[in-house]
Amino acid sequence: MIRIAVCDDFHDTVTQVIGNLMEYQQLRDVKLDVKSFFNAEDLWEYLRRNHCDLIILDIELVEMNGVELGHLIRTELKDNIIKIVYISAKNCYDRQLFDVQPLNFLQKPIDKEKLFKMVDLTAELLSSRDRVFVFESKQGTFRMKFNDILYFESFDHYFKIATKSGDYEFKSTLAEIMEQISDSRFIQVHRSYIINYDNTSHIKYEEITMLNGDVIPISRDRRKEVRKIISEWERVNI
Repeated sequence: MIRIAVCDDFHDTVTQVIGNLMEYQQLRDVKLDVKSFFNAEDLWEYLRRNHCDLIILDIELVEMNGVELGHLIRTELKDNIIKIVYISAKNCYDRQLFDVQPLNFLQKPIDKEKLFKMVDLTAELLSSRDRVFVFESKQGTFRMKFNDILYFESFDHYFKIATKSGDYEFKSTLAEIMEQISDSRFIQVHRSYIINYDNTSHIKYEEITMLNGDVIPISRDRRKEVRKIISEWERVNI
């Protein structure tokens, strides 16, 4: 089941999105749990007590706006797992949205097929939470969930895997690591670092801060490519 919250101060927009989601549920034979909200304050109170997989959120809300709510989710709840799709009547977005790490943007009126793609992507990302990276260290064989991995760091002939529960060292090659993490949201940002984009807290052109506070450099020769990859994921002008 995918838990979805739809928030817009225009009731017609909420009605349209929910109608599309009900159609998606029938077409994909997927169970959706959809909640509707008409202001960010009510949604915020709900999120403080309940889990959500995907939020379809209007940017231009009246009091607390969608960007402010997004920052609260990332900083106060410390939740970088919830996927946020912003909706707006505008076709350009401020760079401040970049720190919220939205999954994507949809322009009003909502294109149903694009909305379907966002739910498809959410389902795909949810399934990837169960993917594991297998490695052998001196302590034995480990199976680490992708969601728990922060980054890989290479040194000499070894790699360090930094996770939410601690760091481990293991012997491997870059090719072997990249093969295991293919088709995921890991990015090689430096010849010595591969980061899990879903476990970042702040991104600058020259460096990325991870959830544990570690600051990872983006090498000069990779900055353009890293920016391109993230822009494609976020679909935002940065």
